[in-house]
Amino acid sequence: DSDKPTPDAPILLVTNPRAQLSFGAYLGAILRAEGFVAFRMSSLDAINPALLAQFPLVLLASGPLTADEAELFRAYVLAGGHLIAFQPDQRLADLMGVRFLGGSITGGLLPVTDHPFTQGITTRSLQVHTPITQYALINAEAVAWVAHRDGGRTSFPAVTVTGAGKGIAALWAFDLPQNIALIRQGNPAAADQDRDGMEGIRTVDLFVDWIDLECIDIPQADEQQRLLGAMVQALAGDAPLPRLWYLPAGASAVLVATGDAHGLQVSHIEPALELVDRYGGNLSIYYAPPPMSDRARTLRRVRWEAAELPIIGAVFSDDSGYPTPKDVARWRDHGHGFGLHPYVEHGVDKGYHEYWNTFVKLGYGPAAPTVRTHRVLWSGWVETARVQAQYGLRMSLDHYHSGPLMRRADGSWVHGYLTGSGLPMPFVDEQGNLLRVYQQHTHIVDEHLMAVFDTGYEMGVDAGEAAAIACKQIDAAVDQYPSALGLQCHIDPFALGSEKAAAASAWFDRVLHYATSRGAMVLSAEQWLAFTEVRNRIGMHNMTWNEGILTFDMVIEEGAKRGVALLLPLDHRQSTLRQVTINGFPAGTERKCVGGIVYGAVALAAGQHQVQAYYRA
Repeated sequence: DSDKPTPDAPILLVTNPRAQLSFGAYLGAILRAEGFVAFRMSSLDAINPALLAQFPLVLLASGPLTADEAELFRAYVLAGGHLIAFQPDQRLADLMGVRFLGGSITGGLLPVTDHPFTQGITTRSLQVHTPITQYALINAEAVAWVAHRDGGRTSFPAVTVTGAGKGIAALWAFDLPQNIALIRQGNPAAADQDRDGMEGIRTVDLFVDWIDLECIDIPQADEQQRLLGAMVQALAGDAPLPRLWYLPAGASAVLVATGDAHGLQVSHIEPALELVDRYGGNLSIYYAPPPMSDRARTLRRVRWEAAELPIIGAVFSDDSGYPTPKDVARWRDHGHGFGLHPYVEHGVDKGYHEYWNTFVKLGYGPAAPTVRTHRVLWSGWVETARVQAQYGLRMSLDHYHSGPLMRRADGSWVHGYLTGSGLPMPFVDEQGNLLRVYQQHTHIVDEHLMAVFDTGYEMGVDAGEAAAIACKQIDAAVDQYPSALGLQCHIDPFALGSEKAAAASAWFDRVLHYATSRGAMVLSAEQWLAFTEVRNRIGMHNMTWNEGILTFDMVIEEGAKRGVALLLPLDHRQSTLRQVTINGFPAGTERKCVGGIVYGAVALAAGQHQVQAYYRA
């Protein structure tokens, strides 16, 4: 979005460059993840009364304000504007209907109240990892309170809303986008520490003593985003506010199907691909070639290339059974992915460099743009993601549900959302800068559930119980928390003999069957990344609202499998959505619910579209 806002969008996001930690850009990523693309961004330095007046709703990122800047936002609200401010300068406290008390609470929880904004949001308390400023309510309504870790509610509000003059002012008492990042990416202070009892520094180490295991079945980050989404939906002006569904059109959930393969042969890989094919899905293989010298690698590549020559090719045929570039091309043509699985025991830079070179020199390039690191070893808070970005890798599936952390003190195991999310979001660094890599959690992991490698860290249940656990998580995604669930089915069991192969095959088959029976799409990580990137680039322009008719333009690029679903509120003020036309032709709608708000969903293919939505009392 341009830094020169135009009046064809209802929302202005104001970033504050003077914030000590500036997560304003990440707030924009949150809006996009929630499907709100009709917004513009501007720096606080460029704000003036005329600019603010163009937008019914302004979101103000955290950071200090001068007296003049505070007066600017005060005047905007009193004249009829709607403002959502995140941990704002105390100069705005009275505008927000609260009194600044000084001090803050760390390690607090957020329980919502029974409020129009909170319908459809979990009533269980959600974690807040950032300091929460202490306010007293004056004439604002509490949307959510601050609670202590023992569950006792304080008298301090966490989220409020109030009328002020002709406008409305809403307050978040903490820096929501920074909190979302901390929920999703774990504890920065735990970086580079082996803390979970499983050998090696892994992504899961960032969540030890960080995630409350009693909340892991809730996507805590997503629920807080959806609470913001409900506020945005309600405060975005007179016109109904369209948004995008999280998943491809027609999908109730997505299973992002992946399988790590360590030096395996074609005969081990193809049974897994055939299983996914049976359900009309696709699978990403993350491949670590077997160890070999430079000379052996060169000879193998020469032999593969010579085998393609007419007449003499048979002389050079390769009987090693390892995937050839021709095998890889055939799998990719069928929609499957084939990407890197680097070993980084001797350093993330060294490991990625070596495995990238080996992968390309074997003729497997270009590598798929998604990746999982071997053993999900992780460097820094986001250092591995930085290295991945250097190689053009744009989605990481390294955040991974496994190990002793997932076991309560009483011995029972937990399942759910380690990162608090079922949605992909860009990684963000400690200062709030976005990285060009999406974080996609791997929620359902075979080696955590079953004795795939007999590490001693797994639950050790049989294929039937492991499938039941996975299916329960699919139910939660379909029925309650729209999600793209990352799934890991290692290819290695297909090479380890009849018992392991039979268990892996039975488990994978049952999970795929159940997912598709519930309307979930089974996509490779590459297909999911392609959809995510297409969705992220959609804009809405030339938006007008005239006598009950909402009109706007959208452009959807190629690459989103099954298209994108546009959401239009079914009810708006005292009117109801009666008809939708796309480029002048009537379009059918499907009922979808997000955070307690009911929408009509319209499936859109790639192309340029003029949308008209007709509302009548």
